[in-house]
Amino acid sequence: MAPPSLGCCDDGPVSSQPGPGRPRDASIDDRVLAATRELLSEVGFQELSMRLVAQRSGVTRASLSRRWPSKAALVIDAVMGTTPDLTPFAGTDVYGWIDFVVRGSRALFNRPDMKAAAPDLSLALLEDKEQGRSLWNRFTGPAIDLFADDVGAQTAEERRSAELDARAVLIMAAGAAMYVSTIAADDDSAELEERMVELLTTGYRAAAANRQSADGQA
Repeated sequence: MAPPSLGCCDDGPVSSQPGPGRPRDASIDDRVLAATRELLSEVGFQELSMRLVAQRSGVTRASLSRRWPSKAALVIDAVMGTTPDLTPFAGTDVYGWIDFVVRGSRALFNRPDMKAAAPDLSLALLEDKEQGRSLWNRFTGPAIDLFADDVGAQTAEERRSAELDARAVLIMAAGAAMYVSTIAADDDSAELEERMVELLTTGYRAAAANRQSADGQA
């Protein structure tokens, strides 16, 4: 699973892009996605069906199938959004970037609809690796680019290193948030969140300083 709103549409989005013919009606999408979130909180991922979503939203099943090829694709758009929001990164430095990734991930995985979807959706994405790859690229790509820009990566090697750092932080933050929301729920607290921000921030600062020192001695 990807962290919240951390990327942009990749070259093969799961859905949310209009096909040939008439333009998509955004109001239909909004009704369907809202109904999907409600039903996830009420019945969970396994009991959710296109039929239930169609009934709740007042949209025909044919319209749903034209927009979303599978239940997993629909749920991804419902809980993750169809387009990313990068505004929380505006005006931040690399440490603000890390801070938002940790806090945003916790906020996402604490939502009732995401809690209901995450375990079974993860299994669905294991079975459909292309869809999982699309989700990851869609919601992390530009955020990773922002991280590289924040640290002033210029050369190809600097860019590669910065992108690796960004992916590591994203995976640790989002993975921890999912684990806490599903397995270690008793440990979920603002204090734990603060400690995670502190550890990732100081860890990155120390690693960056060590690299600079090593480069200076080379």
